[in-house]
Amino acid sequence: MAKPRLRSPSYPSMTIDDAIKRSRILYNMEGKHPALASTAVSHWGYKQKSSGGLKTVSTLKAYGLITDAGSGADRTVKLSDTGIAIVQDERQVSPERDALIAEAAFRPKIISDIWAKYGESLPSLETVKHYLVTERNYNPNAFSDIIRAYKASVRWRTEEISGDTDENLMEPNVEAHTGGASPELSRQAAYKFNSCENEEIANIRVSRSCAIRLLADGEYNKKSIEALVAQLELGLKLGTYDDLDDEEDRD
Repeated sequence: MAKPRLRSPSYPSMTIDDAIKRSRILYNMEGKHPALASTAVSHWGYKQKSSGGLKTVSTLKAYGLITDAGSGADRTVKLSDTGIAIVQDERQVSPERDALIAEAAFRPKIISDIWAKYGESLPSLETVKHYLVTERNYNPNAFSDIIRAYKASVRWRTEEISGDTDENLMEPNVEAHTGGASPELSRQAAYKFNSCENEEIANIRVSRSCAIRLLADGEYNKKSIEALVAQLELGLKLGTYDDLDDEEDRD
């Protein structure tokens, strides 16, 4: 008789930064009001019953950015007081907002547990993976998501995290988080079209001290967003942004 497979403990499927982006989308669409969970996941580009949508709800709840009520088809979600305070604070420099984010970043139990065990200087990724799989009973497939979330959380508590890195391991898996949806920038910017003049269509924090805001001065659609992404990629290839001060490693 086959041995039943143990269910992996819960873990954040995305970083605190990405969770805040999802919170901002929910706020733009629903404000402070509760919405059916099935409606919320559709705002994020998921099908109603997709595992990615359910993981996103679970992750935002673990960070304390949303609360939920009810169950099944009647389950509703809404931004928590912390989530609202974070997304409403659009100041370029805001110690109050950053303090809330730093606190939320360590709310998931596995994040605080890794911090208690290793602190900001991780041992090799192989050692951490052994700890998560053999001592904490996590599915090996959850490892890269957990490490990515941990590194992002620690950056909000310290300047940066030291230790071993594996660029291939840490490469974001877009399809795993979006169910095959469009890339991150397109997905966030494309949740609403036919913009009003000077409407903010994206507000993306790229470091602790910098957020990039996109403003539309007229109507836009999927094709125009794709053109924007192409222009940014071309700028990277041409070295347009090479003079930027790279203050932190990026996963």
